[in-house]
Amino acid sequence: MRVFPRFALFAVILVLLTTPIFASDQFHADCPLTLVGANLPASTFTLSPSGAFRSGSQVFVLRGQTVSTFNVTDLGDMQVAREDFVNQMGSREVNGGVAFANGILYVSADAGLEIFDLRNVRAGGLPPQLVSRTPGLHYRRLAVNGNVLAGVFPGTDLPCYPYNPASCTTNVDIINIANLSAPQRVSTLTFAPFSNNGFIGGVNDLAFNFGFLIVVGETGTGSFNVNNVFSPFLVGTSNQGGKFVVSNGTNLVGIGNDGSVLVNLFNNQGIFTPFLQETMDPSLQIDRANPVVFNRQGTFDEAGSRLIMMVDERDPQTLQQARTIAFDVYDFGVPQFEGANPRVYETVSPIRPDEVKHNPLAVGSLVYTVGEVSGIQTWGACGLMTGRIEIANPSELVCGGSSLHGWVTSDQKIANVELFLDAGALGATQPANLPRNDVPSRNPVLPWSLGVNLDATPRGVHLLRAVGTDILGNRRQFASIPLFFQGPPNNCTARRRSAAIHF
Repeated sequence: MRVFPRFALFAVILVLLTTPIFASDQFHADCPLTLVGANLPASTFTLSPSGAFRSGSQVFVLRGQTVSTFNVTDLGDMQVAREDFVNQMGSREVNGGVAFANGILYVSADAGLEIFDLRNVRAGGLPPQLVSRTPGLHYRRLAVNGNVLAGVFPGTDLPCYPYNPASCTTNVDIINIANLSAPQRVSTLTFAPFSNNGFIGGVNDLAFNFGFLIVVGETGTGSFNVNNVFSPFLVGTSNQGGKFVVSNGTNLVGIGNDGSVLVNLFNNQGIFTPFLQETMDPSLQIDRANPVVFNRQGTFDEAGSRLIMMVDERDPQTLQQARTIAFDVYDFGVPQFEGANPRVYETVSPIRPDEVKHNPLAVGSLVYTVGEVSGIQTWGACGLMTGRIEIANPSELVCGGSSLHGWVTSDQKIANVELFLDAGALGATQPANLPRNDVPSRNPVLPWSLGVNLDATPRGVHLLRAVGTDILGNRRQFASIPLFFQGPPNNCTARRRSAAIHF
């Protein structure tokens, strides 16, 4: 009678000890992000703040005083519904605060608080309409929920130390926006040492979850009930301080610092419960002279199952972003097993071109980003079809016709790959059956190639796109790359003639 319990206990211990190893083989994070679409910049990035927002079946992107409107598609290509240059926008601070809700865009910078109506912005509709401009309301972080707008000039941006109440404190303004034409600042939360909110320290970022205002500071985090905008009060606390917050608006709150993000479960009572501590892949610092840190802007995917962060190099002289080098994606559905590098729950994807990127926005399996040089890019896809076109310059093409090649992978077998130059079809091909081992993936990575002749392509920038179709009939764009063609006859490299040998 005593042998069976001992044997059962041994079996349980054996399973517990070996589960991470087995899980690391069977369950592996699979969210490589590759460039699948790009929209060249319509205006200079430095003209205004930036932001990317989902509204039903549309995505609005503010970049350089231009609002670009995209229709969300499953194919992955970026369908631009319209682009509007907002000449009424007075904001000129790139790091100004931006928020969006219910079709209304809020922008705060040197010109004050500006409110724009985007509810009729669509193909065949109206451009953004200026509703009001209120001078003096100058913030670099904004959060909105219902009729309440919260703004703060963060402690990280202040020219003084935000702990001396006599000279420098951080304040969160609560603004009533029930009347969009006349927003009113109705109360202020002051965060000074030895006050009721002193444990939070200098405030760095804001978000709304379940209607509670999340305030992240240097030394702590708090949630505030703002149902009565004239008298907000503290509800929940966390001892974790941070430089930024990543939120899905409901049950997930990420408190972020340079090298880590503490993901908390957040309930409808305003209480924080630590969930996962995600840290940056240390290999990202290899061969980098500048410090490598998390970008302060991140996003959760729509299912709330992945945290998508960007990684920057920091300029040690200015302490500002030098360039964005990679996506660092964490999959909560995978065991958090540390005995491997790369870790089984983490996927790192390099970013191009060499620039700073802002405002990642997860839309389905896609991620939209705002580039300072490249414009607006779409990256994908998490758990779906992904791949690459392996060409960097038209000079790699041989005159008279040559082969374009790359790779593709998916949870389903790929039936064929189609290539397009802008909207023109170049042809289709089937992937080869010999998998490539140089690309890490849980699914077979299959090479493909297609003969093309692009000698007569007109001078200018053209978008080369690759679209795959799997055996279930799902069709998706999995890669794209802009190429600058010099124009005929300089679109290719002439094949060298071999010298004749005479005996």
